[in-house]
Amino acid sequence: MTKAPNIPTTIETATWQKPGAWRKPCIVHVTMVAYVRQPILGTLAHNGQYAYVEKTPLGHALIAQQKRMLELCPEVKILADMVMPDHHHIVLQVTRTMPRSIKEVVRGYMQGCKAEARKLGFRRNIYEEKPFYRVLTRKGQLKAMIEYVRANAERAWMRKTNPELFRLHRQATICDLTFTSLGNQFLLDWPDKQLITVSRNISEERLHQLLQAALVAANNGVVTYTAAISKGEQAIARAIREQGFPLVVLLYDGFPSEGSPHERFYKPGGVYFEACANGRLLLLEPTAEVFANARIIEATMQALRKKAEVAHQQYSPIPPASQRFRFLALNVIGQWLVDK
Repeated sequence: MTKAPNIPTTIETATWQKPGAWRKPCIVHVTMVAYVRQPILGTLAHNGQYAYVEKTPLGHALIAQQKRMLELCPEVKILADMVMPDHHHIVLQVTRTMPRSIKEVVRGYMQGCKAEARKLGFRRNIYEEKPFYRVLTRKGQLKAMIEYVRANAERAWMRKTNPELFRLHRQATICDLTFTSLGNQFLLDWPDKQLITVSRNISEERLHQLLQAALVAANNGVVTYTAAISKGEQAIARAIREQGFPLVVLLYDGFPSEGSPHERFYKPGGVYFEACANGRLLLLEPTAEVFANARIIEATMQALRKKAEVAHQQYSPIPPASQRFRFLALNVIGQWLVDK
């Protein structure tokens, strides 16, 4: 999609905290959620080729209100929209400075939707308290926003038809260690595994060699494990995923906390979603007990000593509770899983 003129490609996030910023040209992805996630806006369906939402009268009223919003606010354009059973998305573009902020425009739109809901017999507020705003702040984000909105029904259908692949498993025991996991658990039973670890200082030539070796192994039926922390690890993980090979990714603080409002509706974001739906992805997050495991701590310290020796540097201990130590521990844990 061609980017509209006079819209900055990237905008500093802090800009949006300044007075009047929300009246200026911008692009915003707005998500409005139905009260307690009730499916009052439509029903998810599939026609054999693609997923779609059969809108209720209230769902159709939301679309009518969008047209009314554009009539009242000619400075605003809709770049993408999607009504889902229990929420709806709109990507809005403000083409020139407005007398009102985009938040006021959205608030007015929601008030109009509530008025239509009352006409249809709804006596309770149809929305959760506030909408969620994502402002365009970086290159490539606009395309991702629009693709996310347009693919929302298909993604929901994948979750509905493959519920086990999108279920969070707490305290899953794997090789005597405990994890939170999501994805295809059967990848753990694969007999052939490889762990990808790549130094931040690796040369382009050496990275290319590692990438080709990893792809050859994956093509021969090997499941790839990685923490995907360094750029090299991320590049190899991306190539493995893009070519449709199975992938196990070790995370640090990657899942919502247990009992949090986001836990129930969590799903892997972006490029990981399709891989998960197709059974080619497993996400593993070690529990706090794993990072405190004496064997994991000692193995991580040994790995640190070895790195210092290779770099001809003096070994300096790192606190096991530090983020850096835990990032390094992920590779140790990955090796543990691959070797068992």
